Amino acid sequence: MRQNWHSIREYESLRAMIIAGTTTAAAKQLGISQSAVSRSIANLEARVGNALFIRSGGRLEPTAEALGLNDALDPIFTALASIDQREPLGSAKPLLRVGAPPTIAHRFLHLRMSSFMKLQPDYDVFFDVCDSDRLIRNVADELYDVAVADFTTRQPGVMQIPFRRSKLVCLVPANSPLSEKDVISPADLEGYPIVSSVKRHPLRSTVDQMFARAKVEPNVVAETATTVANLEFVRAGVGVGFVNPFPIAESIGEGVLIKPIDDDVEFRTCFLLPASQAQSAGARALMRHIRISTRNDQWSEAIT
Repeated sequence: MRQNWHSIREYESLRAMIIAGTTTAAAKQLGISQSAVSRSIANLEARVGNALFIRSGGRLEPTAEALGLNDALDPIFTALASIDQREPLGSAKPLLRVGAPPTIAHRFLHLRMSSFMKLQPDYDVFFDVCDSDRLIRNVADELYDVAVADFTTRQPGVMQIPFRRSKLVCLVPANSPLSEKDVISPADLEGYPIVSSVKRHPLRSTVDQMFARAKVEPNVVAETATTVANLEFVRAGVGVGFVNPFPIAESIGEGVLIKPIDDDVEFRTCFLLPASQAQSAGARALMRHIRISTRNDQWSEAIT
């Protein structure tokens, strides 16, 4: 009968793991032992019948099943938070609500958030990780004070402030013949196995249009929902992939090379804010901190 039980602790562990990326950090966030977090995740995976995290570069990245379950849990934790708020609060600290998609959250923002919280201890922080579609909806619905996203949007109710620019790159297995090329063109990939984004992802249409301009039919052998999954398929030698190099280039790891592409596709990483309300002091402080703490690199540069 165990499969019919629902454990708030297991759901808390899931949400902490999505944000923290390691059992050690999740345990510290929840104030419980590392083994308790691992046990909670294992129990939850057994009940839902799917893996909820995959290991990548020393971190545990959430699967699509984990992100979907996290979305479904939102109303439950919103209700619990509202119950807590009926009691007198022990702190008068302002709450800063921040959102990001998985790659930005785990490969870029978590370090900036940690340093921001040390420099700005007067804020309590709510840090949410979700897919791009829900991120945009939550900003428009004023559920976040600010979000950080590696894409632009025309969604009504969302104001965007670009702060980084980068160009589409090709991820190539280090032992591939393509590793000898300085620049990859679509024509180089005629018949070559390609790891692509899923069709709902904006990057998919961008890459498809690139191949169409070159009159090359892409040989898609796998589709992934996240940049991290794309990277790991390439590392395993499944094929080549196409990604926005920011911020994944900071932690690419061994076995994969980044190659520029002979096509001018630009990405802009943005702050997203609710258009219907004034920017909070916390949002302004966080955006300033992120700009200051992010240096230019080979693959991206600041937009001033």
